[in-house]
Amino acid sequence: MKTSIIFRYILLAVFNAGVFYAIPLSIAFEAWFLLSLIILNAFLVNIVYLTDRFKPMKWILPGMIFMISFVVFPAIYNTYVSFTNWSTGHILNKTQAIKVLEDRTFTPEDQKDILFDLYVLQDQNLQFYFFADLDENNMFFGKAVTDEDIITASFATHEPSLKKNGELSIPDGFYLLSGKEQIANADALQDLSLVIDSKTRAKLFKISVFGASTGSLSSTSQLYTYDNTNDALINNSTNTICPAVDDNFECNGKEIDPGWRIYVGSENYENLFSNQRIRGPLNIVTKWTFQFAILTVIFSFFVGLLLSMILNKDNLKFQRIYRSLFILPYAIPAFVSVLVWKGLLNPDYGVINNWFAPMYEILEIEPIKWLKTKESARAAVLLVNTWLGFPYMFLITTGALQSIPKELIEAAKVDGASGIQSFWRITFPLLMVSISPLLIGSFAFNFNNFTLIFLLSGGGPPVIGSEVAVGWTDILISFTYKLAISGGRGNMFGLASTVTIVVFGIVLLISALSFRYTKRLERIYGNI
Repeated sequence: MKTSIIFRYILLAVFNAGVFYAIPLSIAFEAWFLLSLIILNAFLVNIVYLTDRFKPMKWILPGMIFMISFVVFPAIYNTYVSFTNWSTGHILNKTQAIKVLEDRTFTPEDQKDILFDLYVLQDQNLQFYFFADLDENNMFFGKAVTDEDIITASFATHEPSLKKNGELSIPDGFYLLSGKEQIANADALQDLSLVIDSKTRAKLFKISVFGASTGSLSSTSQLYTYDNTNDALINNSTNTICPAVDDNFECNGKEIDPGWRIYVGSENYENLFSNQRIRGPLNIVTKWTFQFAILTVIFSFFVGLLLSMILNKDNLKFQRIYRSLFILPYAIPAFVSVLVWKGLLNPDYGVINNWFAPMYEILEIEPIKWLKTKESARAAVLLVNTWLGFPYMFLITTGALQSIPKELIEAAKVDGASGIQSFWRITFPLLMVSISPLLIGSFAFNFNNFTLIFLLSGGGPPVIGSEVAVGWTDILISFTYKLAISGGRGNMFGLASTVTIVVFGIVLLISALSFRYTKRLERIYGNI
């Protein structure tokens, strides 16, 4: 058998082992979308690589898997989330929410403030032990443990024989700590507990220099019990029945957190377009997102085109050096450039305001408050994004200009066309045929340019009076991020997913219309 075949089977065995490990975990967490994705990918991988019937697919499948995993699956999952109430307090499913609620405890009134004699002992390994004398029939002895070890700790043993006639009989190998010694170890002792049973613990309450110290009892009972027959919680502390209403249990008209996820249909979409609290900020963000994406593409394109035309001279000296310098910003990671620009634009200590300080004094105007006001922040965002984008435009326009036959330009000159006429009638249309798809891609990228907004302005400055966290430079994707994670009013994943789907639809529609226009250009100028 060939080595390549053996190697293929080994890789498939490792892959399938991972699949068999992931499937039970997905079922345990009820991650049905993820489970379906794992099974689909596993089926495709095995059927393609275990047979020779699908040879072309062996090269295509890896790309398909990545596309399904990181494009198709997130799109489907976002669509699902947008039809739910997934948000802070409604992240779990109903079974998980009930489990969380049933794990809550309370201390019954008749077991509060119970005090008793507590003795502190140490063994030969300097481990602390407590002897709790609750009453003459309840005396417990055992190792004192921290809160982290309570779950795994053994219960204290009932040892009434250790105390007779009011005197403690110290077991062999143990040493009784005096009050002064307890004070010296107070920091360690206050974090320790004696586990009497699954619901009761004894802790050191007050150290006494004379005689036994005082202990306190911490006894807990289950706060809520779920009644499956009536679909309700029973509050054991008040004997109140709390029925399930939609996505929460309610006690006396008050919702009990956490609730659970439910299907809400088109409610998120209706809120997005009809709720004034959300619609107002959404209108601001949507308008600016289109302005930002369009202006960025226009500015960076014309700066890049201008530079490429200047350097597109056969007899220009140091042409390669100039081109390398203009491409250099494209080689620097975008997040590094953005952070550098943020420092340059600092209104108090930034280099840009320091450079223009003499001009501000001559004109008797205040220095520009970069990133502090609506206009200056938006101007800064466009400036920085133009800087980040023009090397790419310079690169593609340089290649496109070199592909245009020079004979066409020379023929236009012979016909008496000026340089401007030749550019707009010949060069520019042919240029657009080549780079229109790239401009569409640039628009789609800047429409979702989260990195720039997040690192440079954080979406700020904030829109004063808005009930939703939103800033004047927020674009739809950063607005979605604030709704989902950092809005300060709880995480609204369902609503954020709704915005994501709307953004996806907008970009898809604009891209489709733009490609249609591109095909029209190709029909007109494609044969030139």
